[in-house]
Amino acid sequence: MNANAERTSGDASPAPAVPSDRASPRGWYTVILLGVVSMLSFVDRGVMALFVQPMKRDFHLSDTEVSLLLGLAFTLPYVVVGFPMARFIDRGNRRSLIAGCLAVWSFATAICGVAQNYWTLFVCRFVTGGAESVNTSGSLSMIADCVPREKMPRAFAIQSAGVAGGAALSLLIGGVLYGLLADIPPTRVPVIGVIHNWQLVFMIVGIPGLMAALLMALTVPEPHRKGGTKPGGYTLREVFHFVVTLRSLHWPLLSGMLLLAVMTSGFSAWMPAFYERTYGWGPEKVGPLLGAISLVTSITGLLAGARLAEWLGKRRNDANLRVGFLAHLISQPLLIIMPLMPSPWLALACGGLAGVISVMGAPGFSAALQITTPNEMRAQVNVMYAASITAIGGTLGPTLVGLLSDFVARSEGDLRYVLVALKILFGPLAVYMIWKSLKPYGAIYRERIDAER
Repeated sequence: MNANAERTSGDASPAPAVPSDRASPRGWYTVILLGVVSMLSFVDRGVMALFVQPMKRDFHLSDTEVSLLLGLAFTLPYVVVGFPMARFIDRGNRRSLIAGCLAVWSFATAICGVAQNYWTLFVCRFVTGGAESVNTSGSLSMIADCVPREKMPRAFAIQSAGVAGGAALSLLIGGVLYGLLADIPPTRVPVIGVIHNWQLVFMIVGIPGLMAALLMALTVPEPHRKGGTKPGGYTLREVFHFVVTLRSLHWPLLSGMLLLAVMTSGFSAWMPAFYERTYGWGPEKVGPLLGAISLVTSITGLLAGARLAEWLGKRRNDANLRVGFLAHLISQPLLIIMPLMPSPWLALACGGLAGVISVMGAPGFSAALQITTPNEMRAQVNVMYAASITAIGGTLGPTLVGLLSDFVARSEGDLRYVLVALKILFGPLAVYMIWKSLKPYGAIYRERIDAER
């Protein structure tokens, strides 16, 4: 970023209108299907959190061992596979890569249904994490080429709705299926071994992904790369240099998102266990409730956030990130008091309201990242954020909660206080770091728009 851009105050000056092509129906179809793929991704990765207590009981695990399944087993391969695959995404056929990896992670999820021990589950989660690392970076890169810039928040709201919907449906569908299968006793299957009722859920949720992979391979075209100037893509060294050059934006933004990821992953991984330990609600009850509330609140918040970002974008250059800053600033107090509520219904109410507000910033964040990054570099920058957030936040959050629960808390019932401590430790600093990214983003946005005129 040049010196003039550094001095530009991008906070309040209106962004100039730049003509753009309308998105085609096929472009919106691609966006919607990528949202479905993201939904399936989060169903497969999130359903395991619903079965913390059954897994502990049937496989004789500690909270720390469970936290490694929820965190490290998924996040480590996400990083190991994600970075080299991003290079292929930036220069190859994104559609085929996403479809192939969707088939792989869906199959690995189904195999969890026949696991006979902790390490088999660990390997299945490892494969799932590695395959899913392609989805986020590839999907964001494709969407940016399917719609015009001013419609990006709306398109990314659809993709983020898939993410939120998947996280919600993992609880909703998982809880309903577990309730329907509750009376099925452990069954010994020849050659395989004993299959528990909760394992049948993994088999069922893995099947739709295989069908969606075929649909994507047959019906989604590879979009033309808009503004592409380097067909061979950028090397990792060039990407690193680019990020360092824009460190005034990326350092505070990435730091803030990492801190949020620690809290979000810690909360989501242990939320079913929190309701069971604190209020006595089992997976068959808390799963559908949490899933249904999360589905409604997340989609509501995402659509409202996209509209707000588009409206504010006509008035402020930093609109995409400012919506996220305000959303997290307002939602933090609700998330802190939620685990302390005297009844499960009040806890659900606090969590639901916080859910509407906190997700409003997601579409703008995704749009901001694509707008400020060259086309053939987007997947690698996306995976830098996604893998870092998933690896550090997705590992540290669940593991930190598990360790504090095992070695600091006096009993399993004190999990609620561990969750409160997690929010107090990381929440305020996360909001501050996002606020620090507003001014540099506004300046870079103005510079990009001026370059297109």
